[in-house]
Amino acid sequence: MTLFPLSGAGEEEDVAIVISGEGTVEPDSYWKKRKEAFLRGSTVSLGDKFSSEIVLLFTGRRRSSADSDRTLQEALRTRLRVVESNSQDVIQLFKDLSARLVSVHAEKDSFVLTFKTVEEIWKFSTYLALGYVARCLENFLCDPSFWLDPELLNDLQISVTVDEEHLATLYLGLLLQEGSCFAKALFTRANNDEDEEQLSFQKNDLLVVRDTGQDDMWEGTLLTTGNHGMVPVTAMQPLPYPFYQWFLKKYPVYAGCSQTEREPFEHPIVTGSCVAVADYSPVGPDELPLSQGDVVEIQGLLLRSLGVFIGRHTSTGCRGFVQIAHVKPLNTAPLDGQLVFLTEEEKASLAQVNPCSSELSDSGLLERLFSTDISSVYRLDRLDETDFMYIRSRNQTFTMLMPFDARQSIMSERSGVTPTHQSSPRQSLSRSSPHLSLCHSLNPLPREGERLSFTLDDTFRELDEFQEDPPLFLEENSWDGEESESSDPTLTLLNQEHFQDAFLPLYDLQYSFLWVTFSGKTEDELSGHLESVRECAKRMGMHWAHRRACFLLGRLCARKLKFSQARVYYEEALSVSVDSFSDVQLLVALFTNLTAIYLKQRMTDKLPQTLEKASALLLCLPCRSFTSTDEVELLKVLLRRSVVMVDKHLEARICYLMSTLFLLLKKSDDALPFVERLQFLSLTLSAADGQPIAPLDLNWLLSWLYHCKYMPYLALASLSLDSRQDHTLYNVFQRIELFIRNSVRLNPCWKEGTSLLPAQIVVYLQQTLAIAEREDDMKIQRDLCLGLASVYQQYGALDKALHCAQRAVEKGGHINEEEGFEASVLLGWLLVLTGQAEKAQSVLQPLLTSLQGTDSPTQRGVIHNLLALCLRRQGRIPEAGWHLHSALVISRENGNQRNQALALANLGCLALDTGASLIAERFLVRSMCLFWDLWESPTDEEHVQTYLWLGRSYKDRGRSQDIRACYEIGLLIALHAKNLHSQMVVAKVLSRLYADMLLYGQSIVYYEHCVSVSRELKDKRLEGEYLEKLSSLYLTLNDERSSRKSLDYTKQSLRISIDLGKKEEESETWLQVGRIYYLVYEDELADMYLQAAVKTALRMNDPHFAMSIYEEAGDVYFKGHRNRMASLPFYRDGSLPFARSIDDIHSEFRLLSKLTDLLINEKEHEEALQYATLAVQVASKTGVSVNERSAYHRLATIYYSLEQYEMAENYYLKSLSLSPPVLQHPMEARYYTKVYCRLGNFTLHKLKDAFDAVGYFQLALAAALEDQANPEALYVVYMKLAEIHGNHMPDAELCQVYRDRAQSLKRVLAGLEGTAVGQENKDDADREAVQNMERNLDADVGYTENLVKSIYAYIYIVRFPRNHFKTKLSVICCKCRGSFKHKQKYV
Repeated sequence: MTLFPLSGAGEEEDVAIVISGEGTVEPDSYWKKRKEAFLRGSTVSLGDKFSSEIVLLFTGRRRSSADSDRTLQEALRTRLRVVESNSQDVIQLFKDLSARLVSVHAEKDSFVLTFKTVEEIWKFSTYLALGYVARCLENFLCDPSFWLDPELLNDLQISVTVDEEHLATLYLGLLLQEGSCFAKALFTRANNDEDEEQLSFQKNDLLVVRDTGQDDMWEGTLLTTGNHGMVPVTAMQPLPYPFYQWFLKKYPVYAGCSQTEREPFEHPIVTGSCVAVADYSPVGPDELPLSQGDVVEIQGLLLRSLGVFIGRHTSTGCRGFVQIAHVKPLNTAPLDGQLVFLTEEEKASLAQVNPCSSELSDSGLLERLFSTDISSVYRLDRLDETDFMYIRSRNQTFTMLMPFDARQSIMSERSGVTPTHQSSPRQSLSRSSPHLSLCHSLNPLPREGERLSFTLDDTFRELDEFQEDPPLFLEENSWDGEESESSDPTLTLLNQEHFQDAFLPLYDLQYSFLWVTFSGKTEDELSGHLESVRECAKRMGMHWAHRRACFLLGRLCARKLKFSQARVYYEEALSVSVDSFSDVQLLVALFTNLTAIYLKQRMTDKLPQTLEKASALLLCLPCRSFTSTDEVELLKVLLRRSVVMVDKHLEARICYLMSTLFLLLKKSDDALPFVERLQFLSLTLSAADGQPIAPLDLNWLLSWLYHCKYMPYLALASLSLDSRQDHTLYNVFQRIELFIRNSVRLNPCWKEGTSLLPAQIVVYLQQTLAIAEREDDMKIQRDLCLGLASVYQQYGALDKALHCAQRAVEKGGHINEEEGFEASVLLGWLLVLTGQAEKAQSVLQPLLTSLQGTDSPTQRGVIHNLLALCLRRQGRIPEAGWHLHSALVISRENGNQRNQALALANLGCLALDTGASLIAERFLVRSMCLFWDLWESPTDEEHVQTYLWLGRSYKDRGRSQDIRACYEIGLLIALHAKNLHSQMVVAKVLSRLYADMLLYGQSIVYYEHCVSVSRELKDKRLEGEYLEKLSSLYLTLNDERSSRKSLDYTKQSLRISIDLGKKEEESETWLQVGRIYYLVYEDELADMYLQAAVKTALRMNDPHFAMSIYEEAGDVYFKGHRNRMASLPFYRDGSLPFARSIDDIHSEFRLLSKLTDLLINEKEHEEALQYATLAVQVASKTGVSVNERSAYHRLATIYYSLEQYEMAENYYLKSLSLSPPVLQHPMEARYYTKVYCRLGNFTLHKLKDAFDAVGYFQLALAAALEDQANPEALYVVYMKLAEIHGNHMPDAELCQVYRDRAQSLKRVLAGLEGTAVGQENKDDADREAVQNMERNLDADVGYTENLVKSIYAYIYIVRFPRNHFKTKLSVICCKCRGSFKHKQKYV
């Protein structure tokens, strides 16, 4: 098993940054930590197993607080649970981020990711460092409420973290799995004659190492020479940055480059002047001779990692190459802190890169996005909250306003991707101004109004433009004949000593000289002519013509891949003795093309002669033009040098040149990695220098490149991180366009016009508004304020919309009255929507006055209509009707059917508001007839609202069939228009209608449609509400199939409650699922879900809610028809101790009472006695007398069941003594009858106390006389009294009286029943009646709270002969009180 070391001596220093969610630089560094993990001294074995997964944590923070925000974190967590249900969106997000999603853990605020290749780790690490991962999560997790609240948005920050050590280990493991990787030598190893297989190398050499199966040796290949051999594993360190591994693998180059000492210069890139430290005589062409002490002015830049720079001798003015070793700094300065590795001109030119189309004007974009008909179309009123909040007409949707031309369309994209060839061509070189500076004329990047690609038509059109200029050589015979050699125009042109603008086609990448300078000739003809020019120039000593002719011949040979022949021409051109720096562009072209050929042919013997000079020309001259696509080969070598020398400034400058070249060649995919690396290095170098702002912000360019690669999440992330302050209005409008294009890719509904504009557009509109205010463009400011008001209105943020509309009115007032009219009308309408009718009237009334006498009838009608809406809300119905009539008349005169229909609908609404349903019907029917004529117009929501009002007018008159017809037609219109918002409103109304009609099957159908629509709208909250309603409706059908369906919908609602983080709803839904499982006889599942409900409630910080859930879980069994004892654990083991822990006396008493009743019914009297006794003790603490009475009654009942009659009598009397003196309801008398009968029975038969028994029965008689609805009880009491006075307390007179009354009552009962009961069955009937009464008394224990009242009230209201009964009652009451006092000793 082979071990690969991660540490070694002599490791280079590195800078440290961490990119937060905003792309800002922080003290600790993700990259540094990851590198430290490499350098910590650990080893990784190729055979070791390591986890291939990594956890990405996200945290929501506020910038105003250092700690994480729990509320914000919970909101993000909830949003993640919601979007997690649509896993494809989450997978696509991380696919854009070059990671593979394994799982999502919303409760842990984490994603589990994995990687399969080193390239995936490289890209993900780059996105993480640039802040794109955090910003993608921010865009993904934040709902519209965040984007609509600028204060919250400015304070919001999402930061992400990963385990850097684990990521580093994972990176190295993947490197080893791939079998080979690039490494750097940690020390020098010389040749060893004893072992020829071992490879010698120098410290910091780059090698490709491969595993050969040996424990301590690898096969290595030097990149500088290509030599192979065995190298010790301990001598190799893998390159720590994945970018280096990718670059060296994708662009393998085996030519070497020397290293340069850094000591003389402190800074990596400087400008200024140097002084010679020694005499120097040139040994090569174009070198500058020096004497010690000579002052040399640096031309362009001096890079200390290069061996050569370009200087100008201050004494002689000569320019040439200077060896850095021959000079020392004299008056040097680094680049500005905000530049670091670019000049001011280069930064300015890079900032001008504008890849978007220039065909969309600023005002045109706003018009397409926010076109409104507020000043030409009437607005529909709202009768109540169930009406449409915001009528979205189709013509207000931005996609319907796009031009037909696909290149002018914001959303028109073939196959969902914007092709790189659909763009305008760059301006032709032949038409550029000759007075432009060298930097601007040679700037290779597209500028404002230019794009990075060409269409075929544009290319031919550009060729036609070139043909407009006359060619330089019109006559073929002008090239023939010896006598014309000296006057040859080609010779004359090429022999110019200094650079001319006409030379640009000779040196550019496109070989423009073939059709610009030498038009009309084939390449072979041109080669022959240039060969003649070369020979003539040599003979005549025309050195510049000789050099340029050789250069052009070399270019033609290289174009045909004849590199050896091209090399001969280039070498001959360089050998011509001229002042090379008089034409710097030619010198650059010669050295770069020749060096590129040396690299291709691996001519290591000649390469050192030109490599350093070509490098200086490439890197040290700002704003130069590219002359060959082969310059990439030279830049690869230099980039490898920067890797070896750990020179981030050199690396950044090379990345800048490579990305620029690739962009110029229309190779956006090749440019992207270098632009990303350049952005990262910009952040890195600014952090190293302690700069608060990165010197270069390439997020704008990166957003376009990601857009071209169809990576919408990254495009939006980089676009939102663009922090450049030099954007013009033109730029920011293009940012809006790019934002919309990528938003459409994520949500195609925005393109189809079936959804609102994305809420994030508010951010870009506000940024645009700030720039418009800076440039003092009032019209754009007004349009932007109107656009913001429109977006806020669409999302229901009416207060913010109102504020924007007020600003729009102010801005429009500074322009002219006409510009402010539309904003004022919108302001009035928003005031109406927000219920500020008086303010709306104050805004609209002056507008109506100003329109009097003008030729603007439609605008007058609009104001009349809005004023009517204001007046209706103020209760001024006649005035509102007059304004609506005026609006109707105007629309009729203009022939505007839509406005007529709206005015009639508003009149119908006004009639409905006043209760005139018949008049409302007439207006609404006329309105609908007009709407049907406008079927093809975008009026579906208005049409639907009219049908809803018509149905309401029928409802007031009970025309149920007409109501259903209106609502269902409205739904059909919404379905035809594919308007989800309308469908939701109408389906909800239909569902309620059928539910009120008890037609639950039809109601279910429409609620299911509401669920479907809410899913299309991705509104989890609405979906959960409708699922709950569906569950309830299915449960009312009361059959097993419906119960199962209810169970399914309840579970779906449960998942949504969990996703939304609504703990109360979640707990209640768990409870409901358990309740349904109990109904379908699945008690084990019921118990599981009930336990889950309790656990969820206990996790909340609301003990009273948890208490209620605990009790309700037990009630599922307690109130059920079976398995009631299953409630015992919930009551006894759970809710009762919990109630005591939170000191909830009322809940404790209630639970003790339920436990008592449960155990009584299950005949567990001994255990029931314990809880009943506790209930009596707790009842006194509640302060509610009914609780005490019921507690004593239960306790008495238990003693009665246990045959402890004296205790039972005692507590029954205690319960009765707590009764109020006034009877509350006649039904309470039945309770007293039963209690006193029971007291009388067991006192007579068990305690053998006839005297007390007769008293109890006399009280029962008084109560029974009040309960006229229960004559059977009165009959029983009569018979018991007759029995007592006949057998136990002989009194013949009373016995006969009671018997007579019983017989009389019996005859009455017999007549009512239609049967004759014989005297012989009297005794049996009496006994049965007594037994039934006792059973009923036991069964009614739970209702004693409402039945227990004092018997003393009956003394004064009984309808018995007063004189005799009063005497008896007084004696009985005294006896009763005395008996109660006598029996207190048993308590």
